[in-house]
Amino acid sequence: MKLLDSVSRSAISYLFRHAPVCGRVNREDALRLMTKEQVVSKVRKLFELSNSSNENEAALAAAKAREILSRYNMSMADLPTDDMKTAVSVTEASVSTGRAVRNWVKGLLIHVAYGFDCEHIIRRRHGTNPILTFIGTTADAEIAVYTFRFLFRELNSLVDRSLPKLKLENRFWSTPSLRYAYLDGAVKRIGERFRRQADKIRTAEHHGCKELVLAKEQMVRSYMAETFPNIRTERAKRRVISAGAFEQGYRDAASIALAPGIARKDTDHFAVTA
Repeated sequence: MKLLDSVSRSAISYLFRHAPVCGRVNREDALRLMTKEQVVSKVRKLFELSNSSNENEAALAAAKAREILSRYNMSMADLPTDDMKTAVSVTEASVSTGRAVRNWVKGLLIHVAYGFDCEHIIRRRHGTNPILTFIGTTADAEIAVYTFRFLFRELNSLVDRSLPKLKLENRFWSTPSLRYAYLDGAVKRIGERFRRQADKIRTAEHHGCKELVLAKEQMVRSYMAETFPNIRTERAKRRVISAGAFEQGYRDAASIALAPGIARKDTDHFAVTA
């Protein structure tokens, strides 16, 4: 499936066309000038777009709805009943990364889940590839799986570019060892960045739309207790790694964007190289 970025951009920009205008204003000013009714209308449209079959459009719409609710200090009481159900309905969004789930993949799963207020599980069934699943509100889970795919691809591209130099500088380590040590370091850095970003958003949400946050948390907890009553914790495997490769990955990950841009194209072909 080829994602239509032009459709995504037009769909999102449509939501800003009819904001009140006083002279020349930018989008931020337009948001501040909107009435409560206009804000509710835009959030409703964004929730509708977040259910789109176009993955890029759905993720962008969900992120914008989340941002507007937080910025406007809105509570659940400000949304119509149907919109409240959409905002806090819990769903699962899944992705597979192949037969093996390496430590760095588990780490990325944990960090992205935290960043988007989701729980996470790994489903393992004999004869099939493990399934990595995000559990959260429809908006949060969709953004989480989209972001995970983006970062998985970016990290693999980054390590592929870095391996030739790493092999020259660390001759006593095998190529797979250097690869996974580098990725472990990169994911550690991404996790630190995600936590700082997520904590800022979470603080703003607790101050601005506390009812929405509490409703989301309760719905997700209830869903996990009912759907996965016997879930167990899986620990990462300990191993000796190359400190040089780990540190290089940690440094390089400082420049990776934590979310895909609006113009970036995605496809259903999710290349797995690790």
